[in-house]
Amino acid sequence: MLMRFMRSCLVATVALGCMAAAVALERALPSTVRLVVPYPPGGSVDTVARLLAQPLAQELGVNIVVENRPGAGGRVAAGSLKTGPSDGSVIMIAPNALTTVQSLVYADRLPYDIRTDFVPISRLVSYPFALSVSSASDIKTPGELNAAIRANPGKANFGSSGAGGMTHFSGLLYSRAADVKWEHIAFNGGAPMLTALIGGHVLAGIDTLSDHIEHSRAGKIRILGIFSPERSSLAPDIPTLREGGIEGLDVSGWFGLYGPAGMPQEAVKQLDAAVRKALQDPALVERLQKLVLEPAYVSSEEFASLQGKELEVWGEIVRESGFKPE
Repeated sequence: MLMRFMRSCLVATVALGCMAAAVALERALPSTVRLVVPYPPGGSVDTVARLLAQPLAQELGVNIVVENRPGAGGRVAAGSLKTGPSDGSVIMIAPNALTTVQSLVYADRLPYDIRTDFVPISRLVSYPFALSVSSASDIKTPGELNAAIRANPGKANFGSSGAGGMTHFSGLLYSRAADVKWEHIAFNGGAPMLTALIGGHVLAGIDTLSDHIEHSRAGKIRILGIFSPERSSLAPDIPTLREGGIEGLDVSGWFGLYGPAGMPQEAVKQLDAAVRKALQDPALVERLQKLVLEPAYVSSEEFASLQGKELEVWGEIVRESGFKPE
């Protein structure tokens, strides 16, 4: 009887131990994960983080706390990710404006290297950039824009939402692809640039499609095309610049999920799989599309490759520009 009881206890103990080990194997992440947003609450990056937090938490069986950590255009949060714990308890959502362009523009000032200090987990969403002119302008195609630029050497210009950002360098990429030269006019944000564009104070303007499309539909500006190689499913009536004869442009904005270097590979895999599943949910997709964001999932390995290629392309144009931040 005693032997049978001891044998039963042993079996129960082994079973409980196996169950505990199974749970540990199933979840490689800590019980609470902080999802850092490098900007203040209310922006599109913050909104996407909050939309993803709940489905990721449910899928992974952990608590996900969204934490806003703004400063220096996002570089404060990125720096803290490098120096923080590498056990998967802290991850960051960031746009390529931060991880690609700012990594190049501020390369000699940053306390981190995007290539070696972070692990790309998944790309999440993408969005196109648009090139527009005032609706009062006679320019209706990229070809006509190029003719106007060539007819006004030293005077033709384009506006962007700020110096050293993606819209600034997108204009320089256009210049190279179209073989034209024009001046860059930097504004303090997209709103004042649009005001100048509508008023005809700049020849053309570049910003996200989401910032331009309502003004286009209201008849205030004319979108000549988007920088992506294919039309956006969210605005299929808007042509690409490629359709207008401008070859070699492949520019889009995106948000990605990052962890610190040294993060356990199993934790990366579990987060990656959870992101993939979340972005297949029709309700979430609908909410993203209302923000003019397209689900653009890319796995961890593919994301790392994409990041490397972007750094090469943008690195070349940043060096050619000679731009130095103040």
